[in-house]
This record gives sequence, structure tokens and C-alpha cells, in this order.
Amino acid sequence: MNLTLKNMLISSMLIFAVCLVVGEDRISADEKPETSNSESSITVNNCRIKLIDRVILGSDRPGVLEYVEPNEGELVKKGQVIAALKSDALQAAKATAKKKATNDIEIRYSQKARDTAYVELEMNLDINKRVPNTISKLDIKRLTLNAEKSDLQIEQAELEFEMNKLQLDEIDAQIEETKIIAPFDGIVTKKFRSTGEVVRHGDEVLELVSTKRVKVESYVNIEDTWKFQVGTPVEVQLDIPGVRLPIEEKKYAGKIIFLDVEVEPIHGKSIRVWAEVENMDNDLKAGYMATMKILTDKSDSKVAQKTEVK
Repeated sequence: MNLTLKNMLISSMLIFAVCLVVGEDRISADEKPETSNSESSITVNNCRIKLIDRVILGSDRPGVLEYVEPNEGELVKKGQVIAALKSDALQAAKATAKKKATNDIEIRYSQKARDTAYVELEMNLDINKRVPNTISKLDIKRLTLNAEKSDLQIEQAELEFEMNKLQLDEIDAQIEETKIIAPFDGIVTKKFRSTGEVVRHGDEVLELVSTKRVKVESYVNIEDTWKFQVGTPVEVQLDIPGVRLPIEEKKYAGKIIFLDVEVEPIHGKSIRVWAEVENMDNDLKAGYMATMKILTDKSDSKVAQKTEVK
């Protein structure tokens, strides 16, 4: 009977050991990103689609909104002025600065005064040549100083003229700060302020989004990251859970843009990567899931060499 009890105990220990090993293998498998390899590509599942060009446009200065042109859902072009603050005071200051910046009367007057001063100096020097000491040395010194002063007056007038131009440029820059300009072609997705509202510096006015290119992001096993690099081409297909749509058969071209410089231990010793993909038909929407195939055969990649650990 003791032998039977001993056999049962040994059997139980063996079963427990087997379960422990299987459990560890299953945990290790669950930690790894869902990737599959072939000789010519790496397939990465569970990729998330995100927007690249998405900005919230705000006011660069306090004031009152003179207009906010587009509404939510409207398309705007790069460089288009889509909102602006009232700038009546700045426009009046610009008109004054423009008059000063185009007025060179002071320069022309200083040039005439210089010519007169030098003529007077030359005449008195000529008199002393004909009749020595007719004009005292002190008077000659005073006339020389007056001629040199006229040269400096011209420089001063030219400097003020340039300063007036810079002041005009400064006012133009301030007027530009009252405008909110679209940094790229896109669609207005949110409108936070309306015409006539008072805004402070940095207040949100509009949210602008472009869907012409998107980011497809996921995690790749460390050993696979040696098989491709930034610039490696990819193919992306939508993978919408719970349904099967014809659009999921369509392939979208892109390329790897980013490989993280840090390993993500929480994802099973993997590295975050993302590719930029063209989305001209706006099929790829932020939040969709996708499958990304990294075409390693079309990349000048550096394949990792196995080394023996001693």
C-alpha cells in the first residue's frame, strides 16, 4: 500500500511539472506581438491607425474675433486665412508708419545742408590762401566742425529712415498675428469660437485635420527589427473586427518612418514602429485596426547575425 501511495505522489508531481512548463510557454507566447515571417516580408497584426496631421489652431494675441470663416466639416486650403482678430488700431498705425517709411525729406535736407557747409568752408580757406590770416584759425575750425557735423546729420537721417521701415515691418508682423492661417489642406473638425467672441492669447479657435496620410502603428519582435529599417516599404490592409467588408481586400502603400529607440518590456520585449501610409481616398480612418506587411525584400536591411554566447 505504501508503494501505491508513493507511485500516486510521483505521478501527481510529474503532472504538476508538465502543467507549469505549458503555462510558462503560454504566457511567453501571449507576451509576444502577433507577427508572422516569410522570406520576403513580416506581417504585423493588430495595428492601430492614427492621424498624423491634426492641430488645434489658436490666437497668437488677445482680442475680438472679426470673423471665423469655416464651419465644422468644411475643407480649407493651406495658407488660407480662416479666422482673424479685429485690427483697426494696427491698421491706423500702419498707415502712419507707411508715411514715415516713404518720407526721405530729412535725408535730402541734410544733403543740401552738407553741400552748403563744405562750400562755405572752401570759400574761407581760399580767402586765407589769397590773404593769409584773414580768417582766424578758430573760425576755420568752427567751419570744419560744421561741415563734419552735416555728414553725421545725413547718417542720422538715413538711420531714422531705415528705422521707420523696420517699424512698418513690425506693424505688418503684428497684423499677421491677428490672422489664423491653415498650415495644410484639411477639414475643420471642431469650432471652439465664433465671430465676435473675445479671446486671450493661446485660446483655441479651430481644430484642423488632414486625412491624406495616416500613421499605422504596432509593435514588432526585437529579432525582426534587424530585417528592415526606416524607409522600408509596407502594405496595409484594414482588419475591422466582427465584420468582413470588401474594402478590407484593398491594399495601401506606405513606408516605415519610425523605429523606437526603447524596448517595450510590457509588450514582450518588442519595439514600437509606425509607417506613414497614403490615404487619398480617405478609407483609412483613425481608430481602425489593420494588418501591416513589412516588405523586407525591398529594403537594404541589415540582418542580425547569430553569435554564440560563451
